[in-house]
Amino acid sequence: MPKIIWSDALSVGDPEIDRQHRQWVDIFNTAHDRMLSDDSTGLSTIGMDALNKMIDYADTHFEYEEAYMKEIGYPNRSKHIQIHALFKNKLQRIKEDYENGTKLLNSEIIKIVKNWLLNHIQEEDKKFVSFAKSK
Repeated sequence: MPKIIWSDALSVGDPEIDRQHRQWVDIFNTAHDRMLSDDSTGLSTIGMDALNKMIDYADTHFEYEEAYMKEIGYPNRSKHIQIHALFKNKLQRIKEDYENGTKLLNSEIIKIVKNWLLNHIQEEDKKFVSFAKSK
């Protein structure tokens, strides 16, 4: 599975949110390299470190977006917050499953995160930035 290459298609048109998204893409790409270069097929200590960095950054980034949506009066804020919460829960479940001995494939984790991240930026985040610009 290829890494994420930042392009204009991922830009939402807000400099700070784009900066944060680029940072998250960098974190994802580092995790991608670490997790997929690991010799074992299951989530390793290296993979767990990468997953923890993604979880930590998700918290920071989601807090920023949710405060921004509140500031602009985004009408679909509660739905967007729910989408964030579901993703954070998914990442936490992956982490907990690993800690409880469940075998997880690094490639599957990378696929889940990549698909969610790309879809979320291109679909959901563009909606509230577009709303902000229309005000």
